[in-house]
Amino acid sequence: MINSTNDPSTPPTQRSIGELVQSIRDELLGVINHQVEIAKKEFTAIGIKVGIIAGCAAVALFLLLSAWVMLLFAAATGLEALGLPYWAGFLIIAGAFILLTVVAVLLLYVFVIRKLKTPEVTIETSKTAVDAVQGKRRQSTVSYDDTFEELYGKPAAAASEPSASK
Repeated sequence: MINSTNDPSTPPTQRSIGELVQSIRDELLGVINHQVEIAKKEFTAIGIKVGIIAGCAAVALFLLLSAWVMLLFAAATGLEALGLPYWAGFLIIAGAFILLTVVAVLLLYVFVIRKLKTPEVTIETSKTAVDAVQGKRRQSTVSYDDTFEELYGKPAAAASEPSASK
């Protein structure tokens, strides 16, 4: 006999296993639905705040860009005040920006793009995993020790030993 309430003074009632399972299921669904409602309210509030922040950031960036354009016009006008023709001041400012762009692209190429490598280990292990799922056997050409050596310039055995030089 099972007591249907938590109160020990209540007399026990006869409930079948199916009724107990149904009761647990209903309570669990109630808890899940309640949690989903709480999450919806929280995410709605967060979404509204994020929208307000994004709108304010867009306005700030627009105003900052507008101020930047005005500063460029001021620089070109300042060059004109120094005795250069009006068109020459704008041409000098545009040339300076083109030069800065070329320098930025070269730095990007030298320090980032040239050092990018394909994720060879990931590609090889993914192919091996796909073949394993498909039931094919394949000889792996990737050795994790070799890969460690390629990446860090020292054998994997040396990496696991504590270095005394530090």
